[in-house]
Amino acid sequence: MTDDQNVLFSTEVDAFVEALESFEVEDIGKSRWHTQHEYIEKLNMQAILDANRNTHEYVREVIVNNDKLPVLISQLITTEIWREKIFRELIAIRFEPRVTFSIYIIFYHEACIVNLLETLMYHEDVSTSCDDQILDLVDYSYRLLTEVIRKLKQEEQRTRQKKSNQIDNTTNEISESLKELLSQEETLRFDMAMKILSIIRYICDCLQKLPMSVTSRLLDNFDFILLLVDFIEMKPWEKTINDGTYMRHIEGKWQKISMEDRYIVPKIEGQVWLALYQLLLSPHCLQKYEYTEYNKNRITKLRAHLNEVILDQMPHLIQLQRFLEQLSFMEPPTAKKQLVLEQVAELYDRIVRKYKNQWRTLAETQAKTVLNPSDSEARQQAARWANTMNFDILETVINEAPKCAICGEQATKRCSRCQREWYCRRECQVKHWPKHKNMCDMIIEVAKSETSNNSQ
Repeated sequence: MTDDQNVLFSTEVDAFVEALESFEVEDIGKSRWHTQHEYIEKLNMQAILDANRNTHEYVREVIVNNDKLPVLISQLITTEIWREKIFRELIAIRFEPRVTFSIYIIFYHEACIVNLLETLMYHEDVSTSCDDQILDLVDYSYRLLTEVIRKLKQEEQRTRQKKSNQIDNTTNEISESLKELLSQEETLRFDMAMKILSIIRYICDCLQKLPMSVTSRLLDNFDFILLLVDFIEMKPWEKTINDGTYMRHIEGKWQKISMEDRYIVPKIEGQVWLALYQLLLSPHCLQKYEYTEYNKNRITKLRAHLNEVILDQMPHLIQLQRFLEQLSFMEPPTAKKQLVLEQVAELYDRIVRKYKNQWRTLAETQAKTVLNPSDSEARQQAARWANTMNFDILETVINEAPKCAICGEQATKRCSRCQREWYCRRECQVKHWPKHKNMCDMIIEVAKSETSNNSQ
């Protein structure tokens, strides 16, 4: 791995992976935590490059061999808890961050781990190397996906009641910077959910090689079948905006879809169908899932979505279509109840118990320290981020035309100041500026500082 179009040399991959470690909630935002984020961000970029180039995936090999998948999942759960508990306390105390970057980077860390796991778990050996933490990952996936569905149903209800202009009172009372962070959190949460759907599909593909407790949690504890039915029915990866433009969420961005491309099954929808195929038809699951009249009726509604367009592109779903037809007029198969010594996902509950009644104190402490950096500290954070994100390499290796940060159209213009964001036209750049401004300012400051230092 010596190509100059790599983010890391193989020796750096070895060192970064070996240095990965779990951290506590109170460590988030500290220098040690930022170092961990840099390692994971660079490993993530290198893993993406390897996957896109169909080369030897050295990052995956080293992470598996060093038994670091449980560490990644531990970091993921800890960051999720920070977002759920500490960030909500920051809102409650009306925290006014000097810069939003210190909080945004924590949200982004969670998304970065999800992205890395999605890239790695395409390979079966990764799922089987997660040890008991695979249960924690399943639980995390359920929490994230159900939250997205809950939000979608809320939006549908508001639309039906013609109250879409109603805003939560809490949101009205907080500062613009916190509103911006809430918006960024929601956007990243949705992006993560789309990637988690792929992760669930990869887990479903190798259930027979995983502990029986994984299947039990997917089918009995959480009923992922009905959860995935919700996603097929609601199709959150597509939308039509006010001017009638049809958009799809592709690789983390909303992109305009032409009329002829509307009939191509989106990758993420294909992942959901493949997960459902495994959960409904594999003998391993068929013997364990307990049908009721309610879930039978919900599941058979999938027939309406298995049209010729889908079946032509995914012909193996014809078998699923036949199963659903039979299920609609037959008594569903009876689950074979087996006595199983079930493993429990402990990580989330253990962390929450550890910090019970301490969330407000932790939030107040972090608000005065790591989340409220001085101007020089903020510049240092931005410099670390800018050095980590090697945009030039990514743009060179990923052979794809840049997309507009707002509408997803092919972009030809960059932000003239930082040269990081792409836009298709000035209107999109103006619309994106309020979100981009803070990051842009910090990148410019870092560039000026480096120029000044080099000239001395």
